[in-house]
Amino acid sequence: MKDRRIQQNQYKEGGADSGKRDGDGATGLSILLVTYNHRDFILPCLQSLRLINESLNPEVIMVDNCSADGTGQLTRQQFPQVRLIENRRNLGFARAINQAFRESRGEFLLLLNPDIQVLPGSVEKMTTHLQMDERTGIVLPKLVNPDGSLQYSCRTFCHPFTLFLRRAPLGWVFSDHPSVRRHLMMDWDHKEQREVDWGLGACMLIRRKALRGDRIMDERFFLYFEDIDLCFSMRKAGWRVVYNPEAVLVHHHLRQSAEGFFNRAKWEHLKSLVKFYRKHRSLRPRP
Repeated sequence: MKDRRIQQNQYKEGGADSGKRDGDGATGLSILLVTYNHRDFILPCLQSLRLINESLNPEVIMVDNCSADGTGQLTRQQFPQVRLIENRRNLGFARAINQAFRESRGEFLLLLNPDIQVLPGSVEKMTTHLQMDERTGIVLPKLVNPDGSLQYSCRTFCHPFTLFLRRAPLGWVFSDHPSVRRHLMMDWDHKEQREVDWGLGACMLIRRKALRGDRIMDERFFLYFEDIDLCFSMRKAGWRVVYNPEAVLVHHHLRQSAEGFFNRAKWEHLKSLVKFYRKHRSLRPRP
């Protein structure tokens, strides 16, 4: 308990209300968020969750990774109904989302970034998809920019060379390279539903029964690649990862790794890339 404090005393680690880890008796929807200095985005995000139909019995669990901008304090003041876990240091995204998971009860788990805004009916369409298709483990929505334009949120598993083209200092020069276009699925009509390799972890709805153990993500990834790893592992276990364009959400898409020539985020991205390809040595995507 030294690394965190929990807003509501009944949600203590290992307590009677710490969630159904094996899915038995799980009902409703659990919305899981991780924040780190997201004060400017958390209020619009949490306000938009009020649009979700109460019939889904939603619960909101948020883990704040030791924000220095008052994100946690603002959430406590404005949204006391949110179950807030405040870590005393930054534990990384994967560890934090697993903390939230262990406190959850929902049959369906909505992983949501704080820079997302839910639109009416979007979450309901995602849950209906999982209810109707028992082979699907993850549903990915259509993400749009604040101006309504499409974000290329679905991706293919790619060769490290492709990632180099995107992350290089002059990456914009290669933005139309065939391998980049293939990786971002830029030549596919995003108006149709289809199975995909993976999608941005900014928003994904997961079937609890498709998970094993007491975690969603591999905690070896501090930041980045945890969503790719989750989708890859899910598909490897026989579950489908499906993009559903009928569910639309707004994503402000904060890309910390795109800021500056080299920063902490870029370093974490590089480390996670190496960990991913070491873990999945059987993955041999084409460049």
